[in-house]
Amino acid sequence: MRPQPWSLTAGILVMLLLILPAAAAESGGHEQIIYISSYGSSYIWNQEIEAGIEAAIADSEYTHVELSIEYLDTKVINDATHFENLYQTFAHKYKTASPDVIITSDDSALIFMDEYGDQLFPDVPVVFTGVNNMSNLPKAGENTAFYTGTLVAVPLQETVDMIRGINPETNVIYVILDNTYTGRAIRTQIDEQTTGYTDTITFLYPETGADISAIRADLADLPETAAIVIITYYLTDQDLTPYHIDEISAELSAASPVPVYSTSSMFNDRGVVGGVQVSPYDLGYDAGTQAIWVLEEAPIRETGPVIYTAEGASIFDYTEMQRFGIQESALPEGSTIINRPPDFITVDRGVAVGVTAVALILGILVLLLIVQNVALTKTRALLTKNEHLYRSVVESQTEMITRFRIDGTIIYINPAYGRYFGLDADAVKGMKFRIRVHESDRERVKAHFAALCAGAAHQIIEQRIILNDGSIRWHRWDDHAISGKDGKVTEYQSVGMDITERKEAEQKIQDSLQEKTVLLQEVHHRVKNNLAVVSSMLEMQAMKEEETDPYVAARIREAEGRIRSMAAVHEELYRSDSFGAIDAESHFERLAHDIISTFPDAAKVSLRVKAENCTITLDKAIPVSLIINELLTNAMKYAFAGQTEGIIAIQMQCDCAKTVLIVSDNGVGFPDGFEPEETASLGIRMVKTFVDYQLDGSYEITTGPDGTSWTIWFPPDTR
Repeated sequence: MRPQPWSLTAGILVMLLLILPAAAAESGGHEQIIYISSYGSSYIWNQEIEAGIEAAIADSEYTHVELSIEYLDTKVINDATHFENLYQTFAHKYKTASPDVIITSDDSALIFMDEYGDQLFPDVPVVFTGVNNMSNLPKAGENTAFYTGTLVAVPLQETVDMIRGINPETNVIYVILDNTYTGRAIRTQIDEQTTGYTDTITFLYPETGADISAIRADLADLPETAAIVIITYYLTDQDLTPYHIDEISAELSAASPVPVYSTSSMFNDRGVVGGVQVSPYDLGYDAGTQAIWVLEEAPIRETGPVIYTAEGASIFDYTEMQRFGIQESALPEGSTIINRPPDFITVDRGVAVGVTAVALILGILVLLLIVQNVALTKTRALLTKNEHLYRSVVESQTEMITRFRIDGTIIYINPAYGRYFGLDADAVKGMKFRIRVHESDRERVKAHFAALCAGAAHQIIEQRIILNDGSIRWHRWDDHAISGKDGKVTEYQSVGMDITERKEAEQKIQDSLQEKTVLLQEVHHRVKNNLAVVSSMLEMQAMKEEETDPYVAARIREAEGRIRSMAAVHEELYRSDSFGAIDAESHFERLAHDIISTFPDAAKVSLRVKAENCTITLDKAIPVSLIINELLTNAMKYAFAGQTEGIIAIQMQCDCAKTVLIVSDNGVGFPDGFEPEETASLGIRMVKTFVDYQLDGSYEITTGPDGTSWTIWFPPDTR
């Protein structure tokens, strides 16, 4: 009978239930190891420790170990707040994923685990390596976890003995050491190890905070009987830019007249002669091996940590030995020599046959290359011609042109650049040269290059520089970032010019503008004051005429109001940032309040002003102000007769086609039969005159029992 589909499915499920547990048992679980590094991922010391840990895990029988790496970056920041932030991050990250073993490198990571380990990873064993300060080791009974690891005693004493064995006349040792936490811990070890040399050797150190330029200057002053021991791997240049470890020893070695030694193998192939050295790779491999042992044995907490001591090995560089004439016979017994050229070559039969076959193939390739060489010769000639054309264009430029790496190493400068800074175009290639930026512009320059590194391929900046003679000049630089295949910026190309004369001319213009601004302010202030004097004199005359001829006094006060309106315009211009125009809304509000407040019934009148985004120039501000004075004066005199309250509104609308001014009230309107066009009133005749001849505009009057409205149109400002 043919089986039913559901019975086949059930059979498959049964088989899976039988197979999966067996497979899981065979494969074993996944063990997790967390490596906590004191520093960042870019440090060679840290990278070699990582490589050693990974190699130890790969050499073990564990095939399912998951290695996670955390960087504390304590070379950059190393304070309590930073540790507390790291604790909060780890507590959140590993809340549900506790590791089986933790490996720490160097002192800062061990201090962090001693402080927070019981809270973050209770009972998880810790393997430490690269610890310099024994006081950082956890004390017996303080931690719940098992601790074991390697203590590194910097082999300076052994290295000094080795140096004296090579050159017994050595009486000065210059130790290059940084002032970081690790550097201070190593300095303590050095002080303990050098107590026995006080009568025979003088130990010198760079000043605290010294950059690499200051250290180079120290090296130049060392006697012939001196030697250098480099232990640091954190130095900066004059601009506080950190040096990469690949550059530190190589650059110092190139500048040193005496041999440079080291107690760490990470400086090998980087300019050091050698020394009794501790290998970070070996430290990592030992730590990885101990972590595997912890996984296998699951040891319980000891009364104190189980401590091992790292051993150093004598390693020397053949190339540097030749440079300083050091004989192999002077080296300690059992020393390892790297970069030694082979004494002879042994070739077996198989290799000889292979070489012959390769020679035949090369012969065929040579024939092909000869054929291609004709075409390449033509191409090369064309490229040479284009290169000469390019160079003639670039080198004839009056602008300064340079190309340099991100660390300041010059790749190219054109003649104009060399002449300006007094540099030889050929001699300067491969050297570092940095323009001395004026202190006030340094932050802008840093932000400028930070933007280039962040993705802005092109930036322009104007900045001040200080020349060798102390003079300050203005430069304009057009900078381009050049990126490699990985997208990271590797070089910059800059085109610059001296713009000091232009800047000085701009400053003169600015000073002249400031003088004219002050002069205009004074002019408007004096005009306003003079008008105020005239207004006061008219007020005094009006008060004198009040008793004998009230009509004359009223006319005088009308004239006084008109003068106050003109003075208000000059007051606005005096207080304005721009003397070309004033803000209409604020001016109308202040002017209208001043006019209305002179009347006894001012309290019963409400004022509404709206003139958003409107400005008026001086030639129109005065006639407009006089028009408002006349219309508001008439309204206050006649519009609200017999009313207990009233409203006066001033509106202005501005656009590119026209300006509209509306002055209205909700009073009783004009009397029946009153024709404003035919009236002999001086005020209305002045309004008409100002509109027709001063503003080149037109107007319209509407009146009725609900009030009176004047609508005035005039062309916009053309300034």
